[in-house]
Amino acid sequence: MRENTEQIRPPRALWVPFPLGRPFGAPHDAAFQRDVARCALTLLERRDGPVILEDFARDAPGQDGETDMEGMVCPVRLPRPDPMGQSTTITDIKREMAQLAPWRERFLTANGRTIVGISGMAIEEAVAFLGTVLETGRSDPVDDGDLGLAVRNTTEDLRNWYVEAASARPGGAASGELLADWFWGETAAGALILALHPVALASENSGFRHVGERALVPRAQQHRLAD
Repeated sequence: MRENTEQIRPPRALWVPFPLGRPFGAPHDAAFQRDVARCALTLLERRDGPVILEDFARDAPGQDGETDMEGMVCPVRLPRPDPMGQSTTITDIKREMAQLAPWRERFLTANGRTIVGISGMAIEEAVAFLGTVLETGRSDPVDDGDLGLAVRNTTEDLRNWYVEAASARPGGAASGELLADWFWGETAAGALILALHPVALASENSGFRHVGERALVPRAQQHRLAD
């Protein structure tokens, strides 16, 4: 994030207006990615400073948000999450994942790799873990000192599992922004993570609280916290 870079003050930095996790912009667009890398490397030739923070002036292809999301994610549109409680949310997540599982298998077959797994838990274990944290504010199998990192990693795994499944839909790829809006606004998994935010902020565990303050919900989606 730009604010972090401004505080850290590295000698050279290039800020890019791309979704989090895509530092080179559009996937599979080698020419655009070379332009980003070339712009960053050019900063090494500069002699002004000592600190240089430049903006990359172009949006990534497919980031204009014009793609229609209707019918994009599932042949049968996922039902709206029921906000009645933790147990209902977990049930909704399991139902969603059962519907999305064939598309995730299609993603794995096509790509041969996944970025899901940073938590070290199977995705079903990650969902159960987050449900326990939502209900109790902690999880006994995880040491208190590791709670914040465990929450951050399991929420990343859950989000990436959904996005990988959705990106394998028939009909072509949607932009990262549209996938993010779908996940945070239309899935029970997104609703679960949003519900974790106030739990994290109220936690006595400093690591968990820090994750709630800085890393749980992306800035572009924080308007949903007031919904």
